[in-house]
Amino acid sequence: MDSIKYLMVMWIVAVIFIVIGIYVMSRGKPMWLWAGSKISESEINDVKGYNQAVGKMWCVFSIPLFIGGIVEFLLPVYSIIIFAFATVINIGLSVWIYHKIEEKYLSK
Repeated sequence: MDSIKYLMVMWIVAVIFIVIGIYVMSRGKPMWLWAGSKISESEINDVKGYNQAVGKMWCVFSIPLFIGGIVEFLLPVYSIIIFAFATVINIGLSVWIYHKIEEKYLSK
């Protein structure tokens, strides 16, 4: 029973990440990543490309959560490792990837 609860939590969070990613990709104005820091359209040289890149980043970060939910049924200990990866490592990756996106799309 606990495995099903864990699966549901992991998958609900993964779906939330995907919904955020789809929203970002369909948005007409640039989507910021950090709280309190907005980006204007004049700062971005390709708003659609910028939003596509940020949206894909959100969607890719949902993958370990889907995998972790499935692994819970087979190897529960590894599921915890995947969860740790999905949270701790993805935070660092999101900072690095977002800076790469900014380098590509911010007007100079």
